[in-house]
Amino acid sequence: MTHREEPLRLSIEKAEAVVTALAPHEEALREDAARSDVTGAIGEQTLDIVRAAGGYRLSERAEMGASGLVRFGMGLASLHPAAAWNAVVSQTNSLLAQTFAALSGFTLPEDPDVQWCGVFSSGETSARRSESDANTHLVTGTWRYASNSDLAEWALLNIAHPEFGPAFIAVRRDELQLGGSWNALGLRATGSHTLTASELAVPDSHLLPASVLFADAPDAPFGLRVPSRLRTALGLSAVMVGAAEAMTRELVGSIRVSSERQRAAGMPGRGLDKPGVSLAIGDTVSRVEAAKAVLCSVADSLDATVSDGSPLSATQLTGARMMLSRVTEDIAQAAHEVSLIAGSRACLEGDAVGRLWRDTHMAARHAALAPAMGFDLGAKGLVGPGDGDVAAAVGPLAPGVR
Repeated sequence: MTHREEPLRLSIEKAEAVVTALAPHEEALREDAARSDVTGAIGEQTLDIVRAAGGYRLSERAEMGASGLVRFGMGLASLHPAAAWNAVVSQTNSLLAQTFAALSGFTLPEDPDVQWCGVFSSGETSARRSESDANTHLVTGTWRYASNSDLAEWALLNIAHPEFGPAFIAVRRDELQLGGSWNALGLRATGSHTLTASELAVPDSHLLPASVLFADAPDAPFGLRVPSRLRTALGLSAVMVGAAEAMTRELVGSIRVSSERQRAAGMPGRGLDKPGVSLAIGDTVSRVEAAKAVLCSVADSLDATVSDGSPLSATQLTGARMMLSRVTEDIAQAAHEVSLIAGSRACLEGDAVGRLWRDTHMAARHAALAPAMGFDLGAKGLVGPGDGDVAAAVGPLAPGVR
């Protein structure tokens, strides 16, 4: 084991330890996943299970890299996709908050299990210095699709500031108004609501220009060396893959039971014997397994590069975004194949295959994972990416770009 490999190994081991701790609670997590699809809220028991397993503190001290993040995301998502989505969102925002705190003087919450939400691309914000207190900024804005906003205690939000240009603020979630309702096809319990603020007072220590927050930091803790937006895309991809694993597992299981019943009743040509079904299932399962392998390979490769402080090249960043598009494309195609096999079951409210199909389909349509953008950027990266290409792939002012 070389010094370069040690952080990668520890990152994976931390995540796998949490997934192992979740295993005794698989039935409870799956039951709540089905229940939360109806109620729109993750159950308290699920929150307690994930917390006790250490799922909300994986980002503590930024020891977990992208390699651990994807393994945790896939593991929990195979049992409870919405809970995994929120946990990944919280962890990636918590990691960015650690960078924020180190640069701004903001004091991180002491509780390692504290949950976060965040929105980085709102175009509906404004800010100005308070006339009565030069060290305070008054922020007004709307931040849509703030996943985990139901559960988060803190939020990281982008703003436009007349002095600093693009900037970020760290505020308590209860200082923001929760507006709009998250009524979606899938991932219904992620609480991806709209946050609003009007003349919210934000002290200097809770505001940081984006140019500072995303500056090159090769000596940052291991978990902070992969650019924030790319970390988020990796985590959301992991939830998508984990949900797809559960979807195929449920489909195969239901066909197995149905086939046994129909064969016993003397009904040939059903289940796996039905023309085309076995071919479609083989194609679907192999796509999901291939996507899982590619996702882990991308995350591990990024972590291996940054483990000794080496910067990620522009080509590596656009290439990673391209490969995430391959993952998304394969999962989207797998979900399509499932819909053809399952038929109307894929649209049924109370059916496990239908619910997991909706969750997978929803995750695969997230803007951060859009295949067309990733393929385009990856191709440009092969012939020499420009600053704009890297920004589109991993966000503006990505750290560690050479």
